[in-house]
Amino acid sequence: MRVTDRTIQSSFLYNLNDIKSRLSEKQVQITTGQKINKPSDDPSGTARLFRLNKQIEDLKTFQNNIDEGLSFVNNTILNLETIQAQSQDILTKLTEATNSAVAQADYAPKIEAAINIILDAANAKYADKYIFSGTDYSTKPYDWNAGGTAIETLSTGIDESRSIRISSTTTQKMNITGFELFGEVANPPGTDIFNRLIDIKTRLENGEMPTTSDIEAVDEFNTNVINKLSIAGNYYNRMQDMQTLLENQALDLNTLLAKEQEVDLSKAIMEMNNLQISMDRAIEVSSTILPKTLLDYL
Repeated sequence: MRVTDRTIQSSFLYNLNDIKSRLSEKQVQITTGQKINKPSDDPSGTARLFRLNKQIEDLKTFQNNIDEGLSFVNNTILNLETIQAQSQDILTKLTEATNSAVAQADYAPKIEAAINIILDAANAKYADKYIFSGTDYSTKPYDWNAGGTAIETLSTGIDESRSIRISSTTTQKMNITGFELFGEVANPPGTDIFNRLIDIKTRLENGEMPTTSDIEAVDEFNTNVINKLSIAGNYYNRMQDMQTLLENQALDLNTLLAKEQEVDLSKAIMEMNNLQISMDRAIEVSSTILPKTLLDYL
């Protein structure tokens, strides 16, 4: 089969343009430091990059959730510790007040001060959200009634949990609800710890000794606070463990992303130089392959 000059010329031009295209591509890769600069550079590689970037973005969302959750739980623990310290102090004072030799009325201001400290902690905020108000975090959970004689619940979501997503398949509860901590703080006053302490304070003012039932109620509340501290600590530990896991996953994904995307500069420069040599040689032989014009004879 005879190969015509036109066929040779077309093949030569095709190969020359291919060398030019690959040379230009290498120059762009060296300049940007990336293997893929547009989807057509590597369609399958582009799809892998998209998947990896999506996984990394998801991990960042989970990590941000955990960061916020850890801060929220840490503030919860700090306020639980305040409440527990006050309840323990109340227990000590009530035990002292059972002594007939002391003036019970002297203990009333101390109990009142402890009530107010516990109330302040119960109404604590983190990031402008009430910690113990359940899902109704914009409403102050507890306050004195209009007459200042009892404490009542203001938040409607006081018994509802708040959770964060820490992985594609896992959510983590991060709050201790006011209901879990204080029980049902009723209006009119019930037997909750707030109004029980108010009643104890009133009776102390009248010179009455605390009863065994009073001390048992405060001790039960104190035990419950300690239990909630333990639960909050478990929340914190679980989130920390997941945070470490996500950090390791992010490191692995970023390594894969770099392998998929980043150019081996030394290799790319060598390939570019080889292509440049091929281009120079092709240009040298072009005069023997491409058709001559009148200019070649001048």
